Amino acid sequence: FVGIVLIEKLLRSCRDLNTIYLVVRQLNGQNPNERVKEMFTSPFFDRMKMENPTYRSQVQVVRGDCFQPNIGIDEVDLRRIESKINAIIHLATVDTSDNHPYCMLHMAICTNVRATRDLIVLTKRFQNLKAFVYMSSLFTNPSILDVYEQFYNSPIPASTVIQMVEALPDYILNRVTSGLVSEWPDVVTFTKALSEQIIQSAGPELPACIIRPGFVLGTANEPIAGWMNDLNNLTGCALGSGLGLVRIFHGPSSVNAEIVPVDMLVNLLLVACWELIGNRTDIVNEEVPKDTVNTLIYNYASSNFKPCSWNQLGEKFFKNEKNVSSPNFFWMPFYYVTNSKFIYWIMTFYLHTVPAKVVDLFIWLIGKEPRQVCQVSSYLYNFCIL
Repeated sequence: FVGIVLIEKLLRSCRDLNTIYLVVRQLNGQNPNERVKEMFTSPFFDRMKMENPTYRSQVQVVRGDCFQPNIGIDEVDLRRIESKINAIIHLATVDTSDNHPYCMLHMAICTNVRATRDLIVLTKRFQNLKAFVYMSSLFTNPSILDVYEQFYNSPIPASTVIQMVEALPDYILNRVTSGLVSEWPDVVTFTKALSEQIIQSAGPELPACIIRPGFVLGTANEPIAGWMNDLNNLTGCALGSGLGLVRIFHGPSSVNAEIVPVDMLVNLLLVACWELIGNRTDIVNEEVPKDTVNTLIYNYASSNFKPCSWNQLGEKFFKNEKNVSSPNFFWMPFYYVTNSKFIYWIMTFYLHTVPAKVVDLFIWLIGKEPRQVCQVSSYLYNFCIL
């Protein structure tokens, strides 16, 4: 999602860019080149194609897979690109949206943590590398009230966790995951914290910076307003709420909703990359010892400038809902946030489960397979707990 917006921004705004190397894995029977070709058919790229008709010559696809050792790039491709890489923007992350937050530990560690470690090892072959930008998460340190732009100690070494998931079978990992990840809201933020630890251990030899965004929403302005290609986030919640499908949320209503638009996040990624290259160049020219160079960290959130609680967010949403309402809504929109698990489950039963079962009954009566309860329950479990 973020990667697509980043590619569009680079091709539209940086037309003198030499080459973008995209590391893409095979998925659902499509090879990497087919996936990239399909990606560019999206209307999201229409403006970019008008402004940069020769964009395709600036994009090269590299077969890879962050789940595999050395991120799945073969030696031939490494030799082809190792002298041409100036900057790396590492966005890859595992998607656990369709699973319990504490599942998929093996996949998450390999994709988010081991891949970061292996990529940093590979950077030693990139003679011209000037910037390594890693997208982390604002929620990698949930036990800390005031999160500053600095590294925080992790209770367990990343190398130990990698060795553990490589050695133990999944059924054992599933048993220990909840205890291992108990301080974090889910596996993804846990692995992001470990990845930050790996970048910290790489030391000043790696020209790195870390971006910690909050909840990422659709585009605010560029190239079009309100675009996104994935409903597994807060925008999906807003859509479900606007259609009357999602009506009750569990969480502290007075807490700030740390939401950021994806196009502004992409701007930060690019500016941070540019700033990193400039700073490192100045430091080298001034012959400052490398051990005095710190890894730059940027927290990207909304609370310091435009604070907005979850309740206020809901009020703003429904204030504008009448102007942008869909004619296909399922039920009159309703939005309620509660910090009580008891109230949450009671209201979930009456406002989600019962209506879904009624819909299932009608679907069954017309001879089709009922599935609404399963879909709504899965959706709510992952995205209605703030």
